[in-house]
Amino acid sequence: MPLSLEQVQIQTQRLIMTPQMQLSVKLLQMNTLEIEQLARQEILENPFLEIGEEEEEAEETAEVAQEDKEAEPAGATAEDRAATAAESPTAVEEAWKEPEDIPPPKPPDGFDETEPAPSTTLDRGEGPESFGQVDVEWDDYYEESGPRFSSVREQPEDERDFTEYTAAKRSLYDHLMWQLRVSTLEAKDREIGELLVGNIDDNGYLQTTVEEVAEEAKAPVGQVERVLGVIQTFDPTGVGARDLVECLLIQLESRNLRDPLYKEILTRHFEHLGQQRFGEIAADLDVPEARVVEAFREIRRCEPKPGRSITKESPRFVEPDIVVKKIDSRYLYFLNEGDLRHLRINDYYRHLLQSSRNTEPKERDYYREKYKSAVWLIRNIERRKGTILRVTEAVMEYQKEFLEKGTEHLRPLTLRQIAETVGMHEATISRVTSNKYVETPRGVFPLHYFFSSSLNRDDGSTTSSRSVKEIIRKLVAEENPAAPLSDATIAKTLKERGLAIARRTVAKYRDSLKILPANLRKRVSRQ
Repeated sequence: MPLSLEQVQIQTQRLIMTPQMQLSVKLLQMNTLEIEQLARQEILENPFLEIGEEEEEAEETAEVAQEDKEAEPAGATAEDRAATAAESPTAVEEAWKEPEDIPPPKPPDGFDETEPAPSTTLDRGEGPESFGQVDVEWDDYYEESGPRFSSVREQPEDERDFTEYTAAKRSLYDHLMWQLRVSTLEAKDREIGELLVGNIDDNGYLQTTVEEVAEEAKAPVGQVERVLGVIQTFDPTGVGARDLVECLLIQLESRNLRDPLYKEILTRHFEHLGQQRFGEIAADLDVPEARVVEAFREIRRCEPKPGRSITKESPRFVEPDIVVKKIDSRYLYFLNEGDLRHLRINDYYRHLLQSSRNTEPKERDYYREKYKSAVWLIRNIERRKGTILRVTEAVMEYQKEFLEKGTEHLRPLTLRQIAETVGMHEATISRVTSNKYVETPRGVFPLHYFFSSSLNRDDGSTTSSRSVKEIIRKLVAEENPAAPLSDATIAKTLKERGLAIARRTVAKYRDSLKILPANLRKRVSRQ
């Protein structure tokens, strides 16, 4: 058969994600901070969107609810609409189907449609509807003034909250460069020093060789070694080392611990030292085991990553997306909406849209497009709220024993179980639970924390793998540091509690908890 290039029509069926469906999916998997950031970005680009004041919110909410009610069948609830929008692509497409024309919003009392639309807020003689979060009593500043205009007044110095200001963090590079500049090195040595400092990572280790630096600086290797020796005297102690052994030796030298035994142990038996095999080290070096133990105690006081004392990251604060509270023996669920609970359509631009029939077609199309975009965003956010609350309530109701008794009473749970409970698809449940946190009376947890596989008990019941991990964590925390529990001992203890788990399973769970093996957890007395 000869090969040829032809045009052929093929009829196929496939799901096309409309922009509105894509927006709905995108919002559903965002957490509170991300969606609030997205909304603020949209406010900057869309004049129809604004964050209103709390007392102005009720009227806007009623208008949007009335529009949704007229567009949907009788008897439908807000939760039904959220579930339908999240699950049915056809329903979503119909919900976002563009109307032939946007009905003009009802003008407020006293609004004359024949009057030309005001060009600016100042032309109407009105101030802005909201000043955001500026904590200023404007009446105190304008008691004796005339007409008030929408000008921004800088907050007085004595009223500023200086706890909101934090000093800029200094990097390890800046810290070392400052020491290099105040050193007594000559010009050429300082140039070499800059190359060396530029190749030191955040942990304080040199990430290049002296030969490469010598070639770059066109200098002898011995000169680069000498400059590196100067940098290794900088703060923090141990910085500029090429490996961990050199880093530890620099720190021991700075503490005047110059016993040759330390160098012998680190250079020849570093792996054995980490495994605390003191007898083998003592036998090979022909020294008493007590001296090896003493050297181990001194070496253990060194910092393996000297640079992290400078580059230590700030703690990451988590903003819970859902709050679970127990009130009068009942658990209630609240969505942390932030400023999104005041997101609404700007009245002024709605009026401007109504009076745009006599404007240029390009301007009218611009108004219509921005208005529809604003409505889509607000409605998608409302649907997202209902979906998240339904899923969270189903998860927490299933894990009520956790809320009452703690982590050891977590029940095994899968996405499919919650999907069947709330009548949604597993993919929707996955999007809802990803990257979101829930605040419970037991603490703040990722929402996906409550999903885990099951393990069989001797009595025929099942338990969550997370509850087993919690038991292992507590056993290790309560063990004798001088005689830590082995994986086999932990497996035996779990079996006594009715959990028949193999030793290798215990090892896997221990690794996931980032707990070292028993031989590395053993503590040597400091006495």
